Amino acid sequence: MKALILDGSPAGDSTGGRIAAILEKHFAAKGYEAEHVVLRDKTLGHCRGCFQCWFKTPGVCIIDDDNRELSRKFIQSDLTIFLTPVAFGAYSPEMKAMLDHLIANISPFFTTIDGETHHRMRYDRYPDVMIAGWIDQPDQTQEALFSHLAWRNTINFNGERRAWGIVDHHADDAALKAQLETLARKLDSPASHRQGTLPRIAAEASATPPRKVTLLVGSPRMAKSSSAALGGYLLDQLAGLGLATETHQIYHALHDERKRSAMLDAIDRADLCILAFPLYVDSLPAPVLTLMRTIHERRAGKSPKGAFAAIANCGFIESSQNESSLGSCATFAKAAGFRWMGSITIGGGEGLVHGRPLAELGGPVTPYKKALDLVAVALAAGEPVPEKARQQLAKPFIPGWIYRFVGSMDWKKQARKNGIIDKIDARPYQRVAG
Repeated sequence: MKALILDGSPAGDSTGGRIAAILEKHFAAKGYEAEHVVLRDKTLGHCRGCFQCWFKTPGVCIIDDDNRELSRKFIQSDLTIFLTPVAFGAYSPEMKAMLDHLIANISPFFTTIDGETHHRMRYDRYPDVMIAGWIDQPDQTQEALFSHLAWRNTINFNGERRAWGIVDHHADDAALKAQLETLARKLDSPASHRQGTLPRIAAEASATPPRKVTLLVGSPRMAKSSSAALGGYLLDQLAGLGLATETHQIYHALHDERKRSAMLDAIDRADLCILAFPLYVDSLPAPVLTLMRTIHERRAGKSPKGAFAAIANCGFIESSQNESSLGSCATFAKAAGFRWMGSITIGGGEGLVHGRPLAELGGPVTPYKKALDLVAVALAAGEPVPEKARQQLAKPFIPGWIYRFVGSMDWKKQARKNGIIDKIDARPYQRVAG
């Protein structure tokens, strides 16, 4: 049997290696041959959100780097173990950079699990999954967010046996070994499949109404994304109320120091920052987590300043699937010294908006624009996102069964257009028997 250990610890953090060494011995005694992969040492381009791994090269990411080999090892392992420091209740950017590529290993077509929309399996079998995280200081909110995220991930990773939990990386070797063995035993416990409790972090009013607002777009599609359309509409309403606004594309600043510095300076100047992003593998995209870590480090030791709000949209019709990522946004805001102004959650954002300017859309988009108008008025007055508007935005714009049916038809249409309809269910990393 094969065990794959994916280590998402950043440079300077030896915890992943320490945990991996303990787990390698533990699972070797159970007949596993373990491989420890340090993700920060790999070349992993960020997921482009292009869906070419579904409609051009089915089952294989269009980006030809180490993600392909790691995806193969993931599918061909019997157990995959994810090791990560907890970042605002989520994974480290190093870990998330790889996890974002795992959509290649599932089907674009929809199914339902416990009445909720998910993607079908591409392969007949997937590895069992164990997720171990660590936090510098005990933090019940982050622990609860991490547990909820891990629970969601294990559903989408399709492993038959699942376990997740937090370990104390300050513990001595004997105590850490005991914690990890307890966690490993959960692989054989049905109780480990239960949903983690998701905390709700209350928003609060700003001390003074904002004058300068910065929109941060966290989608790789940048200005053509649904995130940009949703955030841009809200920003336009704030501008109409007399606020000074500017927009920065996070992905534009990834490898351009000038743009990165300009973005960070804009965040420093802003009275209110609004983050708009798509849900990637149940959480924030890796580059967004990287920016959060940078902002947190940049503001460490400084007096609290400014406010923060977030807009999340996902490819599933149930907006509730965004809640874990929005909890991470709230946790980040408080850790970085922002006042948390609340969040907006939208399900089926791609089907509703599809990157088009909201101002040009009518029909089912109209009530969403009216709700965003209410949000703009509240934020301009220094008030948090109104619950009434949040609830309106969270409502599905069509019944779930229609969304899943139409979505699947659209996937087939794109596959036919690319001439790969007969290959859309390809299994390039299928494990060969024997």
